[in-house]
Amino acid sequence: MYKLLLVTEQKEIQDLFQHQIDWAAINCRAPLLAASAQEAIEMLNSKAIDAVGYHLPKDTAAPLVQFLRYGRPSLPIFEVSADQEKQMTILGELVRVLNRLHADFSDDYYDEDAMLTLQRDELVRNLLAGQVHDYAVLERELKLIRSRIDPARTGLLYEIDLPQGDVYLSEHHGHAQQRLESALRNNFFGRYVDGIGYAVAVLTPRHIRLVCMPMQSDIPEEAEAFARRADDHVHESIQNIKEYLDLDMTVIQTLWLDGLKELLTPAQPE
Repeated sequence: MYKLLLVTEQKEIQDLFQHQIDWAAINCRAPLLAASAQEAIEMLNSKAIDAVGYHLPKDTAAPLVQFLRYGRPSLPIFEVSADQEKQMTILGELVRVLNRLHADFSDDYYDEDAMLTLQRDELVRNLLAGQVHDYAVLERELKLIRSRIDPARTGLLYEIDLPQGDVYLSEHHGHAQQRLESALRNNFFGRYVDGIGYAVAVLTPRHIRLVCMPMQSDIPEEAEAFARRADDHVHESIQNIKEYLDLDMTVIQTLWLDGLKELLTPAQPE
C-alpha cells in the first residue's frame, strides 16, 4: 500500500484526510501528517514516502519546496484540497501515476526515474496531439510527475514538415513512427537543454510538432533571449537530423505560446 505525507496546518484538511477518506479502497495507508515544512523534511529524511502533498502559506512552504526540488526531484507531489470530491479525483490521478511507477515490467528495466520520464513524454505528446482538454488537470499531472517545465510561462511552438516522411516510415517497419519520435526526442532535440524543456510529437508521417518551454526558475528570462536560444538549438538539431538520418525537415511555422494552455483543445461532447 502506498505511503503518503500530508503537510498542512489547516484542521479542515487534516480532518478530511484522517476521517473522510477510505484509504484502503485506493491502496493507500492513512497518510502521515506534518504541520510545518521542517517537520515534513524530517519525515521525508527518516521514512519511506511514496508521494507528498502540501497546503501551506507560500513563505512557510519555501523550505519544503526547495527540499523537494533539489532533494527529492522524483517524488510525486499531489495537490491538496479541502473539497472531498475534488480531493478524491486528485488521489485517483495520484494512484494511477504510482501504479505505473511501481509496475513490474518483467525483463524490462525501468526504475522510478525512467517511468517518470516516460509519463512526462506521454503527457506532453498527448498535449501536442490535441488530446488534453483541461488545464487544471494538466497542471496537476505535470506536478505529479515532477515535470521541470513551467506551463504558465511564454514558450514557442514549431510546426515542422517532413517531406520524406511517408517514404522513410514505409522503409522502417514496425512502429516506425514511434521509433522516429523516440529518436528525435532522445538523440536530437532532447528533453531539457540549457534551461529549456523540449517535447516532440510525430503526428503524421509529414507533420511534426515541437514545443519549447522555459524550465522552472526563480529568474525569468527575457522572451527574446529565450527565443534566440531555442531557435538556435532547434535549427542545429535539424541539421544533425539531416546529417545522421538523411531527413530534411522544414520549419513551416513558429508560434509564440502564452503558456501550455494554448495547446489545449475543447473536449468533444459525448
